[in-house]
Amino acid sequence: MLHHHQVLESGPVGGKIAIVMAPMMWDDGTFCAPLTELLLDCGYRVSIYDTMSVAQDCADLLSTAVRWGAILRTRHTRIDLAVGQAYGGALVQYLLADTLANCPRVIGISAPNYYDDALRAGLSGILDTLMHMGPAAALSETDWMVQANHSSPSQPTDPVAVPPDTARRLQAGLTHLCAVDAREQVASFAGRILWLYGEASRLVRGCNIIPIVRKPLQNAIALPHCGMRPLADAREEAMALIRDFLEETSQ
Repeated sequence: MLHHHQVLESGPVGGKIAIVMAPMMWDDGTFCAPLTELLLDCGYRVSIYDTMSVAQDCADLLSTAVRWGAILRTRHTRIDLAVGQAYGGALVQYLLADTLANCPRVIGISAPNYYDDALRAGLSGILDTLMHMGPAAALSETDWMVQANHSSPSQPTDPVAVPPDTARRLQAGLTHLCAVDAREQVASFAGRILWLYGEASRLVRGCNIIPIVRKPLQNAIALPHCGMRPLADAREEAMALIRDFLEETSQ
């Protein structure tokens, strides 16, 4: 059972159902606010889930997907749109073969479905910082890594506040992503998928999204000059792409 702070719900009851698997909910949904507003404007009832809230004691993404699948099937009789960001996006793709098999539309935002050496090295570097320097230093490094690769390394960073369970969340999330491989689940999915990712990302890049353009209903779009947060780095362009995707008619 989820606690009230692990899910935020808004929008009309009885309308189209959208779930958003957010990587964290420490900010009470502020990170997802522009996306939430767009989905509400498109007539969705939106449930934003704190993905890591039930992932901390799972062995890997597959076991996390089993746990979240059971929760989502209990809470929703149908899901019309599934959105996942970063770790939450990886999780959504693991759910495509079962819980989300009949979901017609999926959006992945900086959402990897396959690791490569570069992604694993970046994640492992943060894990090493977590182990040797603690969660505050790891959060600072994470904040740096999610920025676009043209951002200046000499910029001073503000002190990072450390929310509860930071170490456990980072340890689990980064470790799981080091072995992400949802290619089989993606290949089996018959619905529409839109992936958005930053062309200047230090972590998730186009090579971590497979297949990129191999099915008519699946499309990955790189946003220039963006890091891991394209909804913040290129909000207007990203929102236009999402709106167009939601308005596409079935082929």
